[in-house]
Amino acid sequence: MMTKQVFNSIFEYSLRLLILLDEYDMPQTMDMLYAVDFMTLYSAAFGIDNHNLHGENDLKFSEFASHRELAREALKELVLNGTVHAVIYKDGMSYVITPEGEDYSQSLHSDYAAEYRRTAQTVIKETEGMSERELIANIYQLSDRSFRQEDR
Repeated sequence: MMTKQVFNSIFEYSLRLLILLDEYDMPQTMDMLYAVDFMTLYSAAFGIDNHNLHGENDLKFSEFASHRELAREALKELVLNGTVHAVIYKDGMSYVITPEGEDYSQSLHSDYAAEYRRTAQTVIKETEGMSERELIANIYQLSDRSFRQEDR
């Protein structure tokens, strides 16, 4: 019998992105969303919280690159099911939650969803005014520092 993967799946990523989009007032690019999601999952590594939602993981930064593809697939699913709307601008595409998406996001009441939402709110405040390029560059710099420290 085959079982569906729940952890690190497109479904799980979709739920996190829906919560994240529910916390933003404006449409966000895929790169901004996947960077802020990563920072939310590993907020302690960024000095934002005392612990990481996904625990202590020495290989956390190696996950970052693969998260971009998961974000793309998750956003595609969210657009197809009508909980997120893609907005096309002259310089690219951004995403905004729909009223149906807001309702669904607000119906998520697990402890994990509440902690993710609280941490995401803090990360969004901490990164306000930064571009996705700046965030991604910061993540890669922290990854490099972390890798160099592990080599010692």
